[in-house]
Amino acid sequence: MAHTIAVLSQKGGTGKTTTVRTLTDVFRRSGVRTLAVDLDPQGNLSDYFDLPTDAKPTTADVLSGR
Repeated sequence: MAHTIAVLSQKGGTGKTTTVRTLTDVFRRSGVRTLAVDLDPQGNLSDYFDLPTDAKPTTADVLSGR
């Protein structure tokens, strides 16, 4: 069964990216298949996981159905 965990706040500097990064690592190490979606324009979560800046598809591609 799939579960969704959303971490959000309009305020910056509240630890959202750190929380998602840590949860993703813990779930992965526990053998849980995990998808982390980085909607922050700064892309810090993507940087943490060493994704290239030109990775395809982009979040915009997926959300727009392309």
